[in-house]
This record gives sequence, structure tokens and C-alpha cells, in this order.
Amino acid sequence: MNKLVSRPRLGTILLAIVGILAIVLPAAGNWSILQERDPEVRDYMSIAFTSKNIGWVVGAASFEDFENPGFIGYTMDGGKTWQKSEIKIGYDLAEVYFLDAEHGWAVGANGTIATTANGRDWELQTSKVGNGLKGIYFVNKDIGYAVGESDTILSTKNGGDSWKVLQGGQLGAVGDDDANMYSAIQFLDEETGWIAGVRVSPTTKSQFALIQKTTDGGQNWVTQATGKEDILEDIFFLDASMGWAVGENGVILHTNDGGETWKEQASGTQETLRSVGFADEKNGWAVGGDFGVGAILHTSDGGKTWELKDSKEKIVKVFVLDGQNVWVASSTGAIMQAQ
Repeated sequence: MNKLVSRPRLGTILLAIVGILAIVLPAAGNWSILQERDPEVRDYMSIAFTSKNIGWVVGAASFEDFENPGFIGYTMDGGKTWQKSEIKIGYDLAEVYFLDAEHGWAVGANGTIATTANGRDWELQTSKVGNGLKGIYFVNKDIGYAVGESDTILSTKNGGDSWKVLQGGQLGAVGDDDANMYSAIQFLDEETGWIAGVRVSPTTKSQFALIQKTTDGGQNWVTQATGKEDILEDIFFLDASMGWAVGENGVILHTNDGGETWKEQASGTQETLRSVGFADEKNGWAVGGDFGVGAILHTSDGGKTWELKDSKEKIVKVFVLDGQNVWVASSTGAIMQAQ
């Protein structure tokens, strides 16, 4: 299972590709550079694929398009060439998720949610909130969830035609009150899912790494002990038992009992890890970094050991379609594929 990331004017802007250069990364074997950077100086935040050829990126457009900075690009040839979807989106996008090649959603700042029914043409949905949204996940084409700042959890039962606020959604409502800031969400079925982020307490000036689980479709959430203070940026479950969460200061947490207990794995880096994905119980990747420094980590033993490769760019997302198809994206638009 994978976490994947709007009407109608299809752009024909072809993203320039700077040759395919093979480089060796000890952390994860051989990689190919599909795109060295975004030619329009766009910032990338998330990447998703539904097959070895079809994929998407989202983020923020260049300063020249500051009135509609939300950016969605797509590829039909595995990332060798890209086109831009010409929807006007007034806010940056943070995450993209695809259920299949036709059903996709993207979320971002100011409660922005966009959707597509064919993978190329997008339209906006009404989220009913003004909070920044950071994560989105759909169980099927109808049932989905989105999470973000200030305790915000949304749900839909009709593909996003209408969204219900399960909790939070009050812009700027944190103040001096304790609040959950959610970064990522994943469900295994209609009932069972997890969210990750941080619990902040302004009055005590403290925080702790937050993981919560639901077994009733998001109506109730149970906090799972992490033993860490770091902000968690992503969470990934292979099945009902085995999962990983990553975040600040290179933290990697692992569970083999559905989150009843979480144990830290040594990452070998202090960089913020922003994304994690596994092909199977042994082979996984975690990526991150900030401000010109990045990290790509790979494990072949379920996280008992992680191999680290430093990067000159912040890596914002790893997407694992399967053991043969893995991509990473940097904040400046570099796209690389594992070989």
C-alpha cells in the first residue's frame, strides 16, 4: 500500500529535461536524474505515481505567478518529460495523493483541496476550513480524509464533493491552548488509520511527537506513546502491524504491533526527515533535509540499519510504487529514480 499525491484547460508547457545522468548513491544503489531542477523555478513539495510511467508533482509556482502559486505537474513517461495542469490555485500545495490513474487529490494552504477525474484536468473542492492542510488519503473513490494545522481533521464520503469537519478547522484558534498539528495521514481500510504530527503546549512551552490511531473511521482517535519531542512529518504502514514514522532531528520510529509500542531506529542523521516509504518489510527509504542540505536513507533490513547519502538539496518526498519503481523529489524540482 502506498500513499499516493485540478477543469479544464490542459497546459502544454513542457518542462525541460536536463539529460538522464546516472549517479551512484551508496544509500540506495544506482539512481537516474530525470530532471535536474524545475526550469520555471517552482518549488516541489510532493510526488506520486500510479504506474512506472504516470505520475504527478505539486508545490508552488514561481514568483511570476504569485497570484496563483499552486502548481500541479504530470508525466506520462516516468518523469522524463512533464506538463503543467493549467488550473488556477491561489495557494501553495503541500501533498498529492492518487487512488488510481484517474482519481487524485491535492491539498495545501488555506484549506485548499483540488481533485481530478482523469489525472490531467483539475478542479477545486470546498474544504470549509482556512487552515493549512498537510496530508490527504483516500480509502476508495468515495471515502477520504485530510489533516492539517490546529487540530484539523476532515472527512468525505462522496469523493470530496462535500467535506465534513471532524475536529479543529478554526483558523488561528491555537492561541495559548494545547493543539495538535497534523502532518500526515494513512488508512488501511474504512475503519483503521493513523495520523502523525506534533502536540504543542504554549503554556508549558513543550511539545511531543504525536501519533494517533482510529478504528472507527476517524470518529475517535487514540494517542499512541512515542517517547519523543520531535515533530513527525510522515507516517507509513505496510499492514495492520508494521509501520514507520519520521521527522525532526533524523528521528525514525518503528512499530510491529500497530502502534501499541513505537521504538526508535538509528538514522545516522540529524536532518529533518520529511518522507518515508517501504516496498516490503525489509526494503525502505526515508528522505529529508533543509536549506541546501539533504539526506537519502535506505534500509534492506526493515530499519535495523540505515545507509545514509548526503545531498546538496532538500529532498521533500520519496514515493515507492514497488521494489522496482522508486522516485525522490527535491524542493528545487530535481527528480531522481532508483535503478
